Amino acid sequence: MKTVGGNASSTHGCGIEERILARIDQGRPGPTFLAQGAIHGNEPAGVEALRRVVARIERDGLEVHGRIVACIGNLQALDQGRRFLERDLNRQWLPGSLARLDGRDPTLDTAEDTEQRALLKLYGELEASRSGPLVFLDLHTSSADGPPFTCMADTIPNRRIADTIPVPMILGLEECIDGAVMEWFNQRGQIGIAVEGGRHDAPETIDNLEAAVWLALDHAGVIAHGAVDLAPYHDRLLRAGQGTPHLIEIRHRQAITPQDRFVMVPGYVSFQPVTKAELLAHDVAGEVRAGEDGYVLLPLYQGQGEDGFFLGRRVPRFWFALSAWLRRLRLGDHVHWLPGVRRDPDDPNTLLANPRVTRFLLVQVFHLFGFRRERPRPNGLQAFSRRLAAPEAWTVRPRR
Repeated sequence: MKTVGGNASSTHGCGIEERILARIDQGRPGPTFLAQGAIHGNEPAGVEALRRVVARIERDGLEVHGRIVACIGNLQALDQGRRFLERDLNRQWLPGSLARLDGRDPTLDTAEDTEQRALLKLYGELEASRSGPLVFLDLHTSSADGPPFTCMADTIPNRRIADTIPVPMILGLEECIDGAVMEWFNQRGQIGIAVEGGRHDAPETIDNLEAAVWLALDHAGVIAHGAVDLAPYHDRLLRAGQGTPHLIEIRHRQAITPQDRFVMVPGYVSFQPVTKAELLAHDVAGEVRAGEDGYVLLPLYQGQGEDGFFLGRRVPRFWFALSAWLRRLRLGDHVHWLPGVRRDPDDPNTLLANPRVTRFLLVQVFHLFGFRRERPRPNGLQAFSRRLAAPEAWTVRPRR
């Protein structure tokens, strides 16, 4: 076993090794499992959860298949207990942002530029040296109370892992936030899942994130099955998510800027039901009310952030199962035959839809086949893109 410790409170260096909590490689073939905490510096619970997992692997001499790398996302912001110092590091992973970073003089880097360069180097080295699939687990916490949940790009390999963690699953969250770190892994077809553990400073949040890491390690085949009693971890998360919908689809993101002077109405928690026209917040324009019935997610009760809240609605499990079945039949390759829909000539995995022809139901059809990333085009069309998993990602089959 090879393990290298890291120091979460050091700002003397911001390279790769300074942010590594552990590297564990016992020479057995298997996935590369990368788990990351504190991409937002005011979310230290993920780092503590990873330390617990690593300590037990070492103490119990657990058998590891493939390799485990545990790391810290934003070292400098973590040291100061702030979400970010110059810019949100979890909004900078689109191809255009990465190209601008690559073309910039490093001597002009901001704090987050330095952090991102080190993370890019780490991610690139792990991808280049892997001999199997790459599984990325991004650990988060929030400023409001609420149960833990998972979110990811809507691919079947991502669903398989996320569905083994018995907490609510959120679809569409990653798609309405530009530049989340999972974007880097999505572009390469690898497995990437984010886990929200609960409120930043709640003691149970660390326990929730630790439980999620153990379940993901087991179901990805990284630790020997049966080596760890998963029942307590499974039961903990099952209790934490009790009474919440299993599957939520994001319908609205309340994007904010500092100039909006956004203030959430006190007392909301994630997954709290809301009704249409319910008062949720105030900003410079006045009252901010819910546009429809649904569930509020991630209400903002902290100084920094670009998301005031999200609104979602429940998705039946039948719809989820039907979607998986249709994709296995590859029927999504023919959705462009529908009225008002055509393929983007520059990208076969993007559909262009005329909103004057298509209606709400057709959007739901797009979602069935994984076409979720909706963006307007200058010509009035709407673009819906899907993520495709790499062949090696399909080899990760969770144990049941």
